[in-house]
Amino acid sequence: MEPVEQSLHLDALLAQDISNAVIRAFQTTFSVEITAGPSEIKRGMVSLVGDVSGVIALVQDGLEGTMTLCLTFETVRDILPRIVGNAISVTHEMTTDAVGELTNMIFGQVKTELNGRGYSLKLGIPSVVTGRGHFVSQFHRGPYMILPFYLEGQLFQVHVALYDNKEELAPASH
Repeated sequence: MEPVEQSLHLDALLAQDISNAVIRAFQTTFSVEITAGPSEIKRGMVSLVGDVSGVIALVQDGLEGTMTLCLTFETVRDILPRIVGNAISVTHEMTTDAVGELTNMIFGQVKTELNGRGYSLKLGIPSVVTGRGHFVSQFHRGPYMILPFYLEGQLFQVHVALYDNKEELAPASH
């Protein structure tokens, strides 16, 4: 008998998986301590404010979603010298590349953890959006989760939006 695929939900377990992945990625890459704040599940539109954001699609049968890692340039600029050295000036391109790599690392860990529990989750190709004070607006009007993190007093966030499209995929009954 084949195992039944788990359906992904915005819940405390997903929040914990994401928090663990963020903390591990920052500790492993930059040797810094991250503090996770309490996650919140809300509804409606949200605009994340930041300067550099990594966005990746989440896909599961009957479910679509996005995960967004949103940071300020200052946060990334302050931690990048820990791996490139203080003698190198941190450029916009380096900041963008670092957030792209962090996005891959974090959400790759989340995917591995979830798929180990039977979720059959696929990730899309990440994109990085930059611009001082940009907004990442989701046109998703359903529930979403915000996970705040603090690095040496600086706030950054992960946003997760899920859209259950099983009703749209179901055959029409006549």
